[in-house]
Formats: sequence, structure tokens, C-alpha cells
Amino acid sequence: MIDILILRNDVLLILENLLGTYTFPDRTTAPSIACLPDPDKGWNYPENGTKVSGLEVVIKQPYPDVSANIGGDRTYTNTWEIHLKQWDTNKSLVEVVGLLSGDLPANYLIERVSPMPASDKLLTVEQCKIFITDWQVREP
Repeated sequence: MIDILILRNDVLLILENLLGTYTFPDRTTAPSIACLPDPDKGWNYPENGTKVSGLEVVIKQPYPDVSANIGGDRTYTNTWEIHLKQWDTNKSLVEVVGLLSGDLPANYLIERVSPMPASDKLLTVEQCKIFITDWQVREP
């Protein structure tokens, strides 16, 4: 099973020099990488009123998909989501996706990459989701 904090650290090591910044309402800053739910703040990270600049990475912990097996055990399948947003319209996610696809440790099974280009009409920034699957068989 994937540990969300280890996945966050692996992504941070690869993208550390490319990450943007969260500027919180109290004017403190942090690299713009988040895990949801956050181990300390739950689903409220970054907090309302936070400004984001540059590359933002949000790692979402999935709800498991559970299926019963003939032997009575169960298979738990998780599809993790690494959501990338490029808030700087002069930059692209192409390099970022290439780095993550090539440099994430081999134990992360990348299922698919789903890009979404920026749209002036929809007022959206360039985004991409990388989906990673893991599974585990457990006794009931």
C-alpha cells in the first residue's frame, strides 16, 4: 500500500525546484504541494484565502475499491491522483509530467496520464492528472 507522506516526499524530491508557492492569509509561505486529506488539517489545506503561484501539486488519497475473491479474502484497489496545475500561464506542464513519469520510483504503477489544456473561455489553467494504482489482498 502507498503511504501518502512517502508519495508526497518522492514527488517533492523530483519537483522541488519547480514548485510554486502557497501564500497563506497570515502571509507565511510554503511550497505549493498538498496531500488531501492533510494529516493535520484534513480536507482544509491549503486554507481558504490562500494564494497560489506557479506549479501546484495536490495528491489525493483514494477511497478503496473493494472486491470479494473466491477464497473469502478481499482485494483492495486504490487509484491515487496526482493533480498538477500550472498557474503561471508562461510555463507548461510538459516537462513536469515527463519528470514524474520518468523519475518516480518503479513501485508506483502509473495507470494513465490525463492532460487538460488551459482555456481562456473556461478561465482554467493548464492541468494534468497522473493516476497511480496499487492493490492489496486482505483476509476478512
